[in-house]
Amino acid sequence: MSTPFDLQAAIARIEARLDGVDRKVDGLSVSWKKAIEWIAKMGEHVESLDAFREEVRASLEPLFAKLDNVDDVMHIMRHATADVARRIEELEVQRRLAG
Repeated sequence: MSTPFDLQAAIARIEARLDGVDRKVDGLSVSWKKAIEWIAKMGEHVESLDAFREEVRASLEPLFAKLDNVDDVMHIMRHATADVARRIEELEVQRRLAG
């Protein structure tokens, strides 16, 4: 008679463990669903940021072109200023020599 009682106790322990496993699996399932939803939202956010980056790039490209032109003008102005300064110095030297 002790065998059926032990079998029932073992079955009860197994059922309790299976119930615990079921709860853990359900918890993991919920966690995975939340994680997947979060990843999907982050993917949408990344796509939104990519679109924003492209808009910014498109609006800044003309500015960069203008800045490149300003750099070219500044380079020309530096050379022109150095040339004018050299000519003024030559004129002053000629004036001192003549006078």
